[in-house]
Amino acid sequence: MSTAPRLPPPRGAPALSVSDDQAPRPRLAEPTRGQPPKPLKSPLSTSSSPSPSQSPPDAAPPMASPAAPLALLILLVSLAIAAAQSGQPSSPPRNSTNISDAAALHTVFEKWGLEDGTMPQGYHPCGKLVWSNSSEMEASINCSCSSNECRITHLNVTGYRNITFIPAELFSLTELVSLDLSNNNLIGQIPPQVSNLSKLETWHFNNNRLNESFPNASALLSLQSLSLRNCGFTGKFPNQILKNLNKLTYVDLRSNNLSGSIDLQQYNSENNFNGSLPDQMPQSLEAQLADPVSFAVNCGGKQYTPPSDPSTMFNDDSANLGAADFHVDTNNNWVVSHVGTDPFSNSSGIVTTGNGTNMPELYRTARTSTGSLWYYVVGLPSGKYTVQLFFAEIVIESGSGRRLFNIDIQDRNIMTDFDISKEAGGSNRPINRNYTADVTTSVLKIHLYWNGRGTCCIPHNGTYGPLVSAIRVFPSAETQASPPPAAHTSRHDEKRRGVVAGIAALSIAATVISSSAVYLWWKWVSLVKHRKA
Repeated sequence: MSTAPRLPPPRGAPALSVSDDQAPRPRLAEPTRGQPPKPLKSPLSTSSSPSPSQSPPDAAPPMASPAAPLALLILLVSLAIAAAQSGQPSSPPRNSTNISDAAALHTVFEKWGLEDGTMPQGYHPCGKLVWSNSSEMEASINCSCSSNECRITHLNVTGYRNITFIPAELFSLTELVSLDLSNNNLIGQIPPQVSNLSKLETWHFNNNRLNESFPNASALLSLQSLSLRNCGFTGKFPNQILKNLNKLTYVDLRSNNLSGSIDLQQYNSENNFNGSLPDQMPQSLEAQLADPVSFAVNCGGKQYTPPSDPSTMFNDDSANLGAADFHVDTNNNWVVSHVGTDPFSNSSGIVTTGNGTNMPELYRTARTSTGSLWYYVVGLPSGKYTVQLFFAEIVIESGSGRRLFNIDIQDRNIMTDFDISKEAGGSNRPINRNYTADVTTSVLKIHLYWNGRGTCCIPHNGTYGPLVSAIRVFPSAETQASPPPAAHTSRHDEKRRGVVAGIAALSIAATVISSSAVYLWWKWVSLVKHRKA
């Protein structure tokens, strides 16, 4: 089919180029009321329909709006999503707080005045973490999150003097591993529901006003750090609480009114404890300690000041430790502990001599052990120290006897098979040895122990193992004394400065002793009983 030719402009008429915007727009005829508007006719069309032999003039095809397909696509996708969701239950949002934890925390915080009103929908405390974090008051949590849920694991609310009670809902937070409610004004008794917190590892509750008996914490089998300082606890300390707490490594009970003793030996080698608190321990378990920068002790002897050095006083170390015990000097911040290999020995662990009148008095007494001797110095500022050990062999005078033992300082072996007589050139001859040690955690540990070598029975049974006459510790010349670092705590735990002072530091330094030594002691008991059977 042929196309009708375009009509040229009339002769003599200028050719016009009119843009779409400039082209005159035809007006629609006003429709008659009740009638649809008439279609607009093309300027080139006639009133009659074109004949089959005629072709319509060229015209651009109608263009669809580019936004129309996109809008339609978005509409279809939205409808599909809505249809899919209508048939399925809604899943919790990603990383939302466990609903039980959220409800319990909101109730606790509402009762403490930290939050107001009804719990909002979608309450997600693990997305907030901190409510207050000033130098005096702190309210914060920490959480452990899986793919779609968070559990509250740490709760710290400290320094709020208006908080006087513990809501029962707190013990619904069963995933807690750290709880710090120190420096509040809590009154009354710790609820027995505390046993619900079976995953608790750190429990700090210092400086409250409970004035009740000690709480039952025996169900908190994961507990590692227990600090209940200055809480007003009264009565006897319940020994059964410690029986099952095999992971407990830190206890602070200062400034309470507890009485009695702690028989730690009954829990044998499955704990790291050994011995019992000495009789001279103050009933209130309270002592104020200064941070020492030096230390000296007359091992096995009374207090002594050398005439040649009146500025140095060697502390009294004449306590009878028996077969296995320790002594705490609360005035001078040190501890001596002894574990022998013979549980039935009645030896005091102290030897003296009247021989060698020319020997200085400091060497005429000594502390000895057939197993191990530990000396702890507590509260030293961080830095380098010189450890001076004083020796004189005052028991074995025969050339056929040999006393051999090892020396460790800060858990580092510095001497193996140390022989006092050999080093000094004979018995009843003084000899000193100086060593350097680094202190970073406020505690210096000196360990002297028998290694199974040397003679055992010259001049009599039990003549073997370490022997030391005196110990002196002082800062090395290059030491710049600085406060010891704070103890480890959880993310928002109480920031502690300085030395862990008082009875707690001394008791723990004395009682947290090498499990292997305690094990050897108990193993010996078992062997002896087996042989007698």
